[in-house]
Amino acid sequence: MKDDDATNALLLKAGSLLLESSEQLTYGAETDTDKVPHLLAEATCCYDAVARQLSADDAETAATVAVGRSTTAGLALQQCVLEELSCDWSWTDGEDGPWLGDMEEYDEDGLSEELTARAVETARAALDADPGDPLVPLQLGHALCWSGDRDGAVAAYAEALRRDPGDHVARDSLGGLGEEVPEEDDFDGTESPDRYAFALVREEARISNSEWSSTACVFGSVDAARRDADETLKSCDNGGFDPEDLPTMLKLTLEIHRPGQPITRFPAEPLDASFLIDWSGLPEGEPLDPPLPPGRPVRIDGETCFHGALR
Repeated sequence: MKDDDATNALLLKAGSLLLESSEQLTYGAETDTDKVPHLLAEATCCYDAVARQLSADDAETAATVAVGRSTTAGLALQQCVLEELSCDWSWTDGEDGPWLGDMEEYDEDGLSEELTARAVETARAALDADPGDPLVPLQLGHALCWSGDRDGAVAAYAEALRRDPGDHVARDSLGGLGEEVPEEDDFDGTESPDRYAFALVREEARISNSEWSSTACVFGSVDAARRDADETLKSCDNGGFDPEDLPTMLKLTLEIHRPGQPITRFPAEPLDASFLIDWSGLPEGEPLDPPLPPGRPVRIDGETCFHGALR
């Protein structure tokens, strides 16, 4: 294996670990959140291993490591806030972030102080490494808001909204601090604001008669997205779902994102008992350029989408 292949494998593994951590925190009592610190520690080891091998001119990989470290620190703080301090707010995908100065109210013993400082430090480093990533300033804003730094949080949320005008979390967080924000109607969400091209698979799964869970994962190629979707359907097959009932239990949609271009969506429906997806019209032979860096999380449409799990 070439060094580039080994580096990409580590970054993909780290991205997969962040995905698993985020999902466990999202579903709370339904999962074993005690595993999250171990998952994040493993992701940190991956980023550290990549950093030790970085060449001085590889700015893109350095930026991916910096964004990954910031996201890791953000998830670690979220885990502490949710599980150890019992303060229920979402780090990336809720309607808003923490209330200003929540750390003082919920953390009298200072359990989150070191994690908060780490989240701020890594986010600022990531801002320097990648001046365009829309996820990092949102993470910085939440950490600063949690700690009570209003001016810093306002500046961070405003920067997040500047980088992605459609991010409703940044918009709501900024408005919650009493700041005026641009009209949301100015942004219709039909074009991808990201700087990279990627495939995104949205999965909606029925969890009750009235509730659906929703996840979205990004992939560097259409082929990888297709493999992931096929594996999802195979897992349903192994779970004993009747093929005729599957459309009422699971919805899969493929999106192709290219910077500044309209988002292309492909409805996906099961065809038969093999649970294959109809990929009619899928541009399998078209390259996705500029390619999404391996393992890089994407902030899109007010949602953090992690790189798809390793199969």
